[in-house]
Amino acid sequence: MRRALVVAALLVFAPAARAACPVGLTISVDNDTPGSGYSEVKPENWVSHSVDACKGNYRYLSAYVGDGTRKGKAIWQPKITTAGMYEVTTSYRATTNRTNDADYTLFDDQGGTQKKSVDQTQGDGCTKMVIGTAYCAVGGSCRLVLDGDDGKSDSADETVFVLKSCDATADAGTPGPCAGIEAVAAYELCAQSATTCSGVYNDGSSCAAFCGAAGMVCTARFGAGPGCSKETQNPFACGANNGHQSNWCDCAYPPGSGGSGGSGGSGGAGGGVAGGAGVAGSAPSGGAAGSGGGWTGTGASIGKADAGPNVKGGTTGDDDGGCGCRLAGRSGRSPWATLLALAALGFGARRRFLWRD
Repeated sequence: MRRALVVAALLVFAPAARAACPVGLTISVDNDTPGSGYSEVKPENWVSHSVDACKGNYRYLSAYVGDGTRKGKAIWQPKITTAGMYEVTTSYRATTNRTNDADYTLFDDQGGTQKKSVDQTQGDGCTKMVIGTAYCAVGGSCRLVLDGDDGKSDSADETVFVLKSCDATADAGTPGPCAGIEAVAAYELCAQSATTCSGVYNDGSSCAAFCGAAGMVCTARFGAGPGCSKETQNPFACGANNGHQSNWCDCAYPPGSGGSGGSGGSGGAGGGVAGGAGVAGSAPSGGAAGSGGGWTGTGASIGKADAGPNVKGGTTGDDDGGCGCRLAGRSGRSPWATLLALAALGFGARRRFLWRD
């Protein structure tokens, strides 16, 4: 009996254990760690220094070495062992003699890019900056690139990639939510998530047009210049006509709406900025409304027709294009109770079989 229970438990829970996503997995790429994925273009123009470094030594472009142009690139390309969405944070030593326009570009394995300009003169000493979140595939080419193209002293130190979620069904060829913005030559995509896009238009159009290219609406607007140069000190109303050639636009999907529940069921919650509407069960079925998902997800609910009042049926729902599903028993029975019942049935059948022999 005990052996049967153990075997049954392993059969039920082992697949889930194998499929567990190691959220929080951190991959470090650093100039001091050979083989981690750090490289440089024009390495002769870079110099190492240890004062106020974030890890070991940091690198910076110097006018006193190489060709004297203080131009070059630093590249951080991680060795991915688990595919998924990674938050990318880079670091550098901030000082008054650094560049005020460090141009970062984050390349993902879905064909997308995110650009961010950082003023490295702001702050003092080791400084860390979140560049964005990108999908990285095993054996892919997701990477962060710092382009020191302005003849100033760009600084580079450790970059870390932290796993935020796994997506086993992700297709490297699937366009991201901001693909419509990237397709317009006059638009710069500077940051994105599963449900938001941020960037700069450089054609004098509007944030309505910029966000509309991704099927989104404007949530905030600021002054800006080319190169993802956001002027947070100059906010504007989303619909204002200020005559500027360039503005920064923050975009998000329009709000979703929630479902309403019957007397025997609970109402569904609207799905954030991108959620679909939940569908509530009727009073006899007690089905619970599903909550909305991300930019491609929809909320849904399925209740068992013969479930009693205040008893929840099975519920399903999509989130960010993936599917999260769970089965709620008609009486709220736990998985262990179900296993015990199945084992008892098997044991009884075995006794009857032996008695007949």
